[in-house]
Amino acid sequence: MGVNLNAPDPEIMGKKRRRKFTAAYKLRILEEADTCTLPGQIGALLRREGLYASNLTTWRRQREEGQLKALSPRKRGRKPNPDRHLAKRVAQLERENQRLRDQIKKAQKIIRVQKKNLQRCGDLPSQARNRREQLIRAAVQLRTEVGTAPACDALGISRATFYRRLKPTRAQANRPAPPLALSDQERQTVIDLLHCERFQDAAPRQIFACLLDEGTYHCSVRTMYRILRDE
Repeated sequence: MGVNLNAPDPEIMGKKRRRKFTAAYKLRILEEADTCTLPGQIGALLRREGLYASNLTTWRRQREEGQLKALSPRKRGRKPNPDRHLAKRVAQLERENQRLRDQIKKAQKIIRVQKKNLQRCGDLPSQARNRREQLIRAAVQLRTEVGTAPACDALGISRATFYRRLKPTRAQANRPAPPLALSDQERQTVIDLLHCERFQDAAPRQIFACLLDEGTYHCSVRTMYRILRDE
C-alpha cells in the first residue's frame, strides 16, 4: 500500500493565525467586563472568550485616552466639514442682510415721497383734483424703485385708478344723432309749450298727462326734463 508523502503530518501543529477583533466585539467585551463585580467573573470571561488580561488593559487605556471613538463603528458617507457649514451659514446671513437693506431703502424712499406728497391741499374740488394728479405722478416715479402695489398702497391710490391713468387718453368721437331725436323745429315747439302761460307752473309729468288727454304727443317726460336741463 503506497504512502502519500504530500499529506500533512498530524503530529506537526499548524501556525496559529493572529486573531482580529472588531470594534463592536471590543465594545461588547469592555461593557461586559465593567459589569463583573464578583471575584472570578473577569477570569471566567477571559477564558470563555480566549482573551488575555492585557487585551482588557489595552482597550481600557484606549478608552481612557479618548480613543473610544476609534473602537465605535464609523458611519459611512462624507465626513462633516464644520468650515463648509460655517461658510454656508455666513452666505445665508449675507443674503438676508442684503434683503433687509433693500427693504430699508424702499421704506425710506416711500417715507420721503409720503412727506412730500401727502399734504392736505384743502377741501375744494379743484384742489382735491390737483392733489390726486400729484399723487399719481408721484406713484409713477416711485413704482420704478419699489413696485406698483407698494407705491399705490403707500400713497393711498387705487391700483385700478393708477392703471387707468396710465392708459393714453382717447379722443372722444362725435356721436351721431339718434334717428328718433327731435328736430330743431320740434324741440323749439316743446320749449314754447313748456314756457307757455298755461303750463308755466305745471310739472312736465302734468303737462305730459294733459296733452295725452287731449290726444297730443310731442315727446316723453324724460325728453322734456332733458330739454329743460339744457335750457
